[in-house]
Amino acid sequence: MKIKQLTVFGSFFLCLFPAVAMAAAEPDAAAEMARKAQDPLGDVKAIMTDNTIGFGGGPEDDTAYGFQIQPVYAIENDSSFNMLARAIIPVVGVDPGVTLPRAGAEPRSEDGDKWGLSDIMLQYFFSPKASKGFKWGIGPQASLRTRTSDRQAGAGWGGGVAGVVFGGVGNWALGAVAFQHWGEDNFNLLSVQPIVYYNFESITGAYIGYNNAISYNWTADSSDRLTLPLGLTIGRTLLLGNGDGLDLSIGAYDLVERPDAGPEWQFKFGISYFFN
Repeated sequence: MKIKQLTVFGSFFLCLFPAVAMAAAEPDAAAEMARKAQDPLGDVKAIMTDNTIGFGGGPEDDTAYGFQIQPVYAIENDSSFNMLARAIIPVVGVDPGVTLPRAGAEPRSEDGDKWGLSDIMLQYFFSPKASKGFKWGIGPQASLRTRTSDRQAGAGWGGGVAGVVFGGVGNWALGAVAFQHWGEDNFNLLSVQPIVYYNFESITGAYIGYNNAISYNWTADSSDRLTLPLGLTIGRTLLLGNGDGLDLSIGAYDLVERPDAGPEWQFKFGISYFFN
């Protein structure tokens, strides 16, 4: 049922924008923009979003919402390293007893409104400048206690380290983003986000792949530590005027491993704007 839903959504999505893409850009330029959008170490300035709706979580099969705004800024410099700054600003809507691994490692508190701002994460990557092949980056990250109530609690004040590896083979974009983070209240979370995209030649800027995070909560009970989503994302990158770009994506994921209070499956969508 979930694969059928993804197929219907994906077919609608791919058919929605062909006229816009053909009018807005040449195929090679649109394909190049799609590759830059998939590259976590790309030389881009963007406002990205990563949005998740989780179904079947908590003791009453509640629906949980996790929306992330991610400003990304590549810093121009004359050193031998590329420098990239990224912020993750999470807005969540979640009922008591539900776990959202991307926002926090524990079930939600009874206190506070359902909707609010969670704890902001800041990342900074250093990557050796390279013209071809696979590249890598590493850097520090910090979390800020910006939650509007305990129900939206994330890592609180904390820090960690993040790393990236990325490259391309033919029409494939491959890599991973990973971080280990420590925060307040025994927060200790490992997150790995694989990067697997296949870029279609027949539909300019269109792709299919995996876009989700696998997380491991070191301090939870042994049966609740791993969150493993399996599914697919389908999307398209459009080149707009003046070299700007717009990336749109949707996906569906079954949580084959999850904490007892975690959602059973997720619907994901992204809307990202890339500046020239």
